[in-house]
Parts: sequence; structure tokens; C-alpha cells
Amino acid sequence: MGRMPLFARRPPSRRRSRPLGLADQPLPVTQRALGSSRYRRQAHCAYGSSGREIRMVQQVERSANSMPRKLGTRLTELLETCVEGLRGPLTIRALTGGRSNPTFRLHGQGQCFVLRSRPAAASSPSAHRIDREVRVLQALEGSEVPVPRVLLHVADASYFGAPFYVMTLVDGEAIEDPALPDLLISLRTRAYHQAIDILASLHKLSPDAIGLAGFGGQGDYNARQLTRWSGQMASDGSVPSALLELGSVLSRTLPHQMRTSVVHGDYRFGNLLQSEGAISAVLDWELSTLGDPFADLAYFLLPFDLPRDGLILRGLSEKHRRDSGVPDRETLASRYCRATGQPLPSGWPAYRAFALYRTAAIAHGVFHRQTAGALTAHHDRQLDEIAEIGLAVLGSTVPLTSKG
Repeated sequence: MGRMPLFARRPPSRRRSRPLGLADQPLPVTQRALGSSRYRRQAHCAYGSSGREIRMVQQVERSANSMPRKLGTRLTELLETCVEGLRGPLTIRALTGGRSNPTFRLHGQGQCFVLRSRPAAASSPSAHRIDREVRVLQALEGSEVPVPRVLLHVADASYFGAPFYVMTLVDGEAIEDPALPDLLISLRTRAYHQAIDILASLHKLSPDAIGLAGFGGQGDYNARQLTRWSGQMASDGSVPSALLELGSVLSRTLPHQMRTSVVHGDYRFGNLLQSEGAISAVLDWELSTLGDPFADLAYFLLPFDLPRDGLILRGLSEKHRRDSGVPDRETLASRYCRATGQPLPSGWPAYRAFALYRTAAIAHGVFHRQTAGALTAHHDRQLDEIAEIGLAVLGSTVPLTSKG
């Protein structure tokens, strides 16, 4: 097998000659999803009926028909040696949809696993840190937060063209729509309650006790996040007036971080695998760090502040929630507080407003990349819609210039 790889294998006792390791040509490494190969999570932008209005759409679809490819000898030998129960011939199939870290279904003789890698073209050493994903997944193994089990982590890029890790394949479906329309009413209630309970369990864990001391950055998490997203929008291009105003108000009202816990960073149903209302795994730990747990909670409850027909993301209108089985925001927040023993902070509205601001900032980046920085009035209107909701949450006045 040549020189020794830089890899870490989970012990069984615990529960470019051919750089990509494929038989011929490499698989495209541009899409990402986790969990059952029957489903993919897709985030894309679609044109509205006017042909001009871009809207961010998130949905669950059947997996694309990506053809399985046979793995090369060198990578096969490594996987057979290091992953218990995995035997060749081995094939790999891209799981499509998602964001930035390419993910594949790995199939051996009667066994299936998931292989997740860093993008081969990643330019920044601080981006796509799958080693951080591995660290947090291993730290959470055996806790009340259900996660896939990491079986192998290989830092040597010569095997696959980039560092990668292998984990167990978990059954379930990730549902992007927060209304959970395909579930029975009783199962929607169960899913929301369990999601809150898992989030509370995550936030109650001591980072030091599970080996995640030093996992986060220095300084106040909330201030860092506000600076990051404000700076990102400023570097991308012009920012709509209401969004600028929301950022300005948040700079004065967003609370300082009072507690520190492991935060997921993108906790929503689109990153939770579930079957019949039972959550089987929390996925996508790419944004996890040590931070303010109430920021995580506010982001999960974000749909309650968005209209059902929102231009960027679909929310949960009061009319739509009636008799739907989806608990209201106050009930879920109270459940979280009981589970953690922590009351909502006095600055809770600012946490909600920042979740809206962050969502608008992400959409701003998407629009900027799609239009090469030339955002139109239609884009501005979509971003302002979210910003105006955030200002209303804070009790602030919407600038007249944003009303069009």
C-alpha cells in the first residue's frame, strides 16, 4: 500500500497515480447529501412566474440517477483493511443535493456506508474542515444526540483526491419543509418535540467533558457572527436599506454571549433524518463550534417568523399551523427552557432578529454569485422582506427608502 496514510481508524472494540481511487475517471465532487440514498436535499434558486424574480427553494426529491463507479485497487485495499465488514468489489455513488462537502454512498458486499470528503478544489485551508466534523461526531457518539458513527478518517489526499471520512449509513428522510406536510398530525408534534429535546441535550453537554475544549473561536460568539455576515455582504456588493438598518440595530441590541455550549450552526429539519416522526440522526456539522446556545434555538424556530409564501424560505404562518400538529413557538421555547433549566434571555427578540439577518445574508451571497454582483430590485425586495420582519420583531421602524 506504499507509504503509510495519515488516517485514524475507529477500533473494533468501539461502537495521484490514481488520486481519486476510482477505476477510471473521477466522480464529480460538487454536491452533498447525507442519509438514505433514496432522498436528496436540494437547495437551488428558481425563477418565479414573472421570469425575473429569483426565489430560494428548498425541497426533498428523489435521488438523481448517478451511476455507481468502481473504486480503484489502492483505495479498496485501504477501506477493506480499516473498515470492519467492508469487502470488495466496492462501488461508490454520489449523493446529490446540499452544500459544500461531497458525499457518497459506499457499497460493498451487502454493506453500505457513507463517504464524505473535502472538495478537491477547496482553496482556503480554513474552509470545508471535515476534520472538525469528524471531531464533533466522535465526541457526540454515545450521547443523547443521535449522529452517524465515524469509522475511518483519512487525511492523506492521495487516496481520494482530498481528505475524507467514512461513517455509518443511517436510515431516514430529511424534510426541508418545516410544515412536515408528509407526516401525520401526531407525528409532526412528535418530530418537533424530539427536535427540541435533542437540541437541549446538545446544549447541556460540557464541551470539556466530551473532548471539545477549544473547539470554538475566541471572543463573543454573537459579535463574531454579526461581524462575519455583515462583512460578507459588504464585500459582496450593495446591501438593501432595510437589511443595513437591521444590521445597525442588531449591533446595538444583540446580547453578549452569556453561556457557551456546542452549537450545531444549521439546526433545522433539513439536517435531521427522521422516520415516522422519530429523529434518527443529526447531520451536517460543518458549521458546528462553541457558541451561544440561544442562537441555535432561534435559528431552529426561524420558520415561525417567516410567512408561508416567503420569497426566500417558506415559513409557518399562524393560519397554516392551526390544527396542523405543529406546536407554536412559545410552547417549543418553553420545552427547551425546561429541559436545559435556563430561561429565555431578556434579549430573546434580538436572537430571533439575528436568525432572520443571517438568513438574508446567506441569500444575499447566493444572489450575488448568480448575478455576478448585479443585484436587481427584485433581489433587494426579497432581502428586504426578511429584514423588515426582523425590524418588526425588534420593534424598530422600517426605513422609508426600503418601501419602494
